[in-house]
Amino acid sequence: MECFQKYFIHNKEIKLCSDFDENLYSKGTSVYEVIRIEQGVALFLEDHLERLFQSAHILNLNIDERFDDIKSTIKELVRINSVLIGKIKLMVHFNSENNKQHDFLIYFNPHYFPTVQEYKNGVKTGLCTAIRTNPNAKMHNTKARLKANHIIAEKKLFEVILMDKDGFMTEGSRSNVLFISEDSVISALEKDILQGIARKNVKRICLENKIPFIERKIHFNELSQMDALFLTGTSLKVLPVSAFEEIRFSAENPLLHKLMHLYDLKIEKYIKKNLK
Repeated sequence: MECFQKYFIHNKEIKLCSDFDENLYSKGTSVYEVIRIEQGVALFLEDHLERLFQSAHILNLNIDERFDDIKSTIKELVRINSVLIGKIKLMVHFNSENNKQHDFLIYFNPHYFPTVQEYKNGVKTGLCTAIRTNPNAKMHNTKARLKANHIIAEKKLFEVILMDKDGFMTEGSRSNVLFISEDSVISALEKDILQGIARKNVKRICLENKIPFIERKIHFNELSQMDALFLTGTSLKVLPVSAFEEIRFSAENPLLHKLMHLYDLKIEKYIKKNLK
């Protein structure tokens, strides 16, 4: 079920989730954002809205809704569903015949947040040889995502990491992947990945705490030399990886634990600032 809880909002109109059209975005083009709700607050909302408009711009699509109106609609969705924790999806769907007309939907999505054990022990990941066509745009139904989903289900993995034809690692199929080498955090180049909101905040944390944050190409052959590996994402926050294919990583890395703690503190600070 795509639409969760009781109500969703479609073009400013409140509707029952039982009336949600599951096939709405099977045709045309959709850009979207998935936003975590904590204590009724949409986390890092400004960053999400900025990326939504950027995704549309990359695809030559125009969103005419205003930031403030979107924020108000999200607050209304949270209020009418009486939900304090979860995940909402904000989707703008453009008809393939006329990209000037679009549907604007906001609704609660079923969510999975990692368990205490997964944060403690890490999760298993695998390899997917694929790249997304427009990595800087968050859009539906990419071929890379479909291929990744098949591998995840077949091998019973938590996530797969995408690799290009030259053996360079880019990102997870639904997350960003970062590496730790000694005292530094290493990421793929921003032009090659979807610039995730959680990743963006990890980068901020590194800059604020004078932790070296290096952006460069990362080859598969380098992975065995890395001290730790972790995923970032709206639902994941900062999540340790215990294995990538046959390569094992420790979830006890001190720098990794420091980043996990600082990320939680950043969330707490954001909630305190926006809780009304």
